[in-house]
Amino acid sequence: MRLKIGIIFTAFILSVTGCTEIWDEHYNKQPETVNINVWEAIKGRSDLSRFVELIVKNKYDTLFDKNDTYTLFIPDNAAFDKVMSTVQVDTTILNYHISPHFIQPVDIQGKRKLQTLAEKFSTFENLGSKPTYDGISLKEESPLYINGKFFVMGEVAIPRPNLFEYFQKKSPGLRDYIRKQDSIIIDKERSRPIGFDEKGNTVYDTVSIRVNLFEMRFFPVSREFRAWTATFVYPQKETLETGLTAMALKLGGTYDSYDDIPVKWQEDILIPHLLKHGTFLNMLEPSEFKPVRIKKNRQVFNMLNIQGDSVVADYRPVAKYLCSNGVVYDYANFVIPDSLFSGTEKFEGEWLAIQTGVNKYAWRKNVKVSSSSYFDVAQNFIKGASNDTILLSNFTKGYKGTYKVEFNVKNMFPRKYQMVISTHMDIGGIYDIYVNNQLVKTFDWYDFVRYKTLIPSVTGKKFIPVGRYNKFDCWVENITEYGRPNIRFEYKGPGSAPNNGLVIDAIEFIPAPLN
Repeated sequence: MRLKIGIIFTAFILSVTGCTEIWDEHYNKQPETVNINVWEAIKGRSDLSRFVELIVKNKYDTLFDKNDTYTLFIPDNAAFDKVMSTVQVDTTILNYHISPHFIQPVDIQGKRKLQTLAEKFSTFENLGSKPTYDGISLKEESPLYINGKFFVMGEVAIPRPNLFEYFQKKSPGLRDYIRKQDSIIIDKERSRPIGFDEKGNTVYDTVSIRVNLFEMRFFPVSREFRAWTATFVYPQKETLETGLTAMALKLGGTYDSYDDIPVKWQEDILIPHLLKHGTFLNMLEPSEFKPVRIKKNRQVFNMLNIQGDSVVADYRPVAKYLCSNGVVYDYANFVIPDSLFSGTEKFEGEWLAIQTGVNKYAWRKNVKVSSSSYFDVAQNFIKGASNDTILLSNFTKGYKGTYKVEFNVKNMFPRKYQMVISTHMDIGGIYDIYVNNQLVKTFDWYDFVRYKTLIPSVTGKKFIPVGRYNKFDCWVENITEYGRPNIRFEYKGPGSAPNNGLVIDAIEFIPAPLN
């Protein structure tokens, strides 16, 4: 029995000793300390003489006369020889290699931003006991001196641009997009109320501030932080142009190059899409981009973007570029989704009206309405309608006066479209329908009765009613430039429709097949 207890006790002592050794090896490992000034140690290194010369030339040696602590990342002489003919080595370079903070690699796992004397942030990374400075391997770590320590590098670290500075050179389209979102807002904390206007609204002695809406929504790309970084996957200029050219060739017609794709479409549709699917918090490695899975013939969300939304990132990030406040990737194979430019454009009828009270509506300000008599407009909830809502304006039965409604729909590319109008079969009349001031269709609501609700389409098929709702269509071939087509419904008379008025459920623009 005593033998067993002795064996157990001995095993316990050995295990504790082993754990202590492992703990000391990984967590209590302290560097050698030397009781001299770090500057004296650097001056004594012949392989660092170029750095010493620069320090003395720029009178930076006085930094070490005080009790301040510094960590220096020193390129050796061979590193300076490589760049002397191409890089102006001045105080900007020196500042970037000196940090007013004490750095212990053993205390850092992963990435950490370091503030340098240049007031720019560099990136110190320690993965698997292989520390790097802005991606440059550190060849040697010095002992700890009374006022700091130094590392030796085989390359000169060039101050990294911030994300916005990177976009200025590599992605000018995104640069312009960001600049256009400068805005002025009221600083509510510094503004003070001074009274009320005639409508009871508070009047402020306002203090305005300039902000950038892009930086508020996504990330402050022009600023640098110690603990806040971002990852952008965004095509470089050449990559983007290749993708836009491929898109232009798909559009056909007068489109054959990236120059033909309107900047407005890129800023309204493409850039927001790329930002939504390619902006993430922290500096991600390529291995952190999860593969896309397919479930029930659909792609499953595989990433969480910087705004906290689940997105599908179905691309491979390449050409990693480290910035002072994040990291940027290019696309391995950039393809613009067809759904962004060649799908059906739908305009909901209820978008033409706005609610002003309980069961009260009015036409929106950008809708032009003229008539010889006034008729209310409303939004009605109809289960099964497009977006479950319709636009409705009822006339008196047999109304023979005038009535015109004119508005603009979404931006569209110039091409031939099938325009499909969804409406109520029992409320209408005879209407002329114009697109960009050109008559494209005259339709009599009595045709729903005449054709026994089976309305022939320009495609050769027939529209089948759903309840008392149905569709009719026409070809539209006069959209000649990218923009918002103008639509006008012009009432010509009551015809033989059961009731008179105007009902618009939705208007769809379906691109015609390319010949």
